[in-house]
Amino acid sequence: MQKTNRSLERGLALLDVLVERGPGTLAALARAADLPKPTASRLLLTLAGQGWIYRRHNDGRYVATMPTGVPTARDFGGVARRALPHLLALTERTGLAADLTWVVEDGVLEVIESTRMLQEGGVDAEVAGFRPSLVFSAPGRALLADCDEEALARHLRHVTRMDSPAERLAVTGGQLAAELRATRQRGYGQRAAGYWPHSSDYGREPMDIAVVIAPQEVPLGCLSLVWPAEVLAAKDVAAKHLADMRTAARRIGTALAGGRRA
Repeated sequence: MQKTNRSLERGLALLDVLVERGPGTLAALARAADLPKPTASRLLLTLAGQGWIYRRHNDGRYVATMPTGVPTARDFGGVARRALPHLLALTERTGLAADLTWVVEDGVLEVIESTRMLQEGGVDAEVAGFRPSLVFSAPGRALLADCDEEALARHLRHVTRMDSPAERLAVTGGQLAAELRATRQRGYGQRAAGYWPHSSDYGREPMDIAVVIAPQEVPLGCLSLVWPAEVLAAKDVAAKHLADMRTAARRIGTALAGGRRA
């Protein structure tokens, strides 16, 4: 009987779990693959080194990805891996946390990476995996404002099917259209006053502004700066840091399109 490679089989088992269940912690993955945690840790380290998985900076969870040079728009781990150096550089430059939000399907945005850290008096630290409102969040508004008519219609069809009377009213009553005009005029998306979802209701009330990321001129995600709402006004953050945000977003878009840093 031909011998099999036990380590390879175990590594593939971990990958299967990640593909089937989505991002996971070391403990959860080890349990699901029926492996001791030290063994799972070694295998995950090897897989990460070979580019098959990505460990998120924000929450330490592992994400399945592909070991290719340029990730596809659906390779969320690969997108986050390419974008992280630019997020970290932006945070170092501005002193504010940076979120990367991505379109995971029509009408749905998800935070796939962030430089937020747990700190006293800060906003909710672990935000990766959260899906913000397209209508009331800064990245949602920035994305919609940059979409062409066809893409905008696709996203809004999803919104009108959602069980959210406030979102549907904003779309049908014209409030969203007015906000998108204002977003285009000022050049960034801004969180709606009072939008503070219960699912991320930890820490202080957040405020953020966002700019779109458009590899090859197609809006696929957003870059946000986030801070406690009571500390700074959005217009002041924009006046000071909007140029840096646009530069970082452009560099991320260039990296994802396979080009050199702009």
